[in-house]
Amino acid sequence: MTERDEAQAAVSAFDIAGELVGLEPLVRGHINRTWVSTWSADGQARRYLHQRINEHVFADVDGLMHNVEAVTRRLAEVEASSPYESLRLVHTRAGDHWLRAADGPWRTYDFVEDTEAFDRCSGPEQAFEVARIFGWFQQGLEAIPPAELVETIPGFFSPGLRLAQFEAAQAGVAEVSAGQDRDRIAGFEGCAEALDFVAKNRGLVEAFEAHYASGRFPARVVHGDTKLNNVLFDRTTGAARAVVDLDTAMPGFLLYDFGDMVRFTAATSAEDERDLSRAGTDLEIYRALRDGYLDCAAGSLVPLERELLHLAGPLVTLVIGMRFLTDHLAGDVYFGAKREGHNLDRARVQFAQVACMQAMQDDMLR
Repeated sequence: MTERDEAQAAVSAFDIAGELVGLEPLVRGHINRTWVSTWSADGQARRYLHQRINEHVFADVDGLMHNVEAVTRRLAEVEASSPYESLRLVHTRAGDHWLRAADGPWRTYDFVEDTEAFDRCSGPEQAFEVARIFGWFQQGLEAIPPAELVETIPGFFSPGLRLAQFEAAQAGVAEVSAGQDRDRIAGFEGCAEALDFVAKNRGLVEAFEAHYASGRFPARVVHGDTKLNNVLFDRTTGAARAVVDLDTAMPGFLLYDFGDMVRFTAATSAEDERDLSRAGTDLEIYRALRDGYLDCAAGSLVPLERELLHLAGPLVTLVIGMRFLTDHLAGDVYFGAKREGHNLDRARVQFAQVACMQAMQDDMLR
């Protein structure tokens, strides 16, 4: 069977009224395979979004979909009193909220019409919108006890684990290059400066890991991937309408969500920009993100989280940079690479952003 045949077979197993009249792939994200179907019923056309879940990344599909169902159900309960809307799962004809098909697991959502997503932020107004809807998302999930959800990727939010993974990859390079000194190894890999940056900033990771491991951050249900392009905006008004990509919604810590939002949305360059003079963080965008997030989620923060809010961006950006660098050292096995040194370029951009944020810490605090 072709991929289209597999998709059509899976789509037909969901409880959708009418006749299937269109099925097209949607190139979005790097993890799951996505299709959009069009159905005709009583002269009306409706669209649905279908995803083949990547089991290499999400081995516990039962746990993953348990989390997605709980999050969408809770957000549906609070959306009536807000300007936002929740994703809606479509059940299978057998009544399940996901399908085990011949080629793997599938799920289906109602398609959110008349919306668009962006990879670059247009300015403070859009930044405020994206932060506010993620703040609403966080506030809405406060009613879900974290213990009721599954940690589908163990250690996903642990800065210490990411540091350990980086060090293991670095040790692997050293082992392969046995007999050479560290500078020569780093130079061969082309990442001496990046390795040194991690070494100089590991204290930030260790400090947050200590807070995280000791329980000083309350347990939360968080989104886990708060990038700008995981928000759908209304095509007409430009207002944020829905949060998408719920695969990492699970127990975690709130500052990770805020930090990842800063890392991506306030970036002044593409994630893989080779000209590092363009890489950095926009202070006005940062302020809009902070204000928008606190506008909805301020009541969720404990005093320690408020105190450390300005450090969340540097922390998460450093951690993501370490993950890119780890993948580069390991042979590009997780994020993939479209060119030689692609993940190293990505890591360098993240580290340039961290350096920029460190230089303007006083302004971020004010």
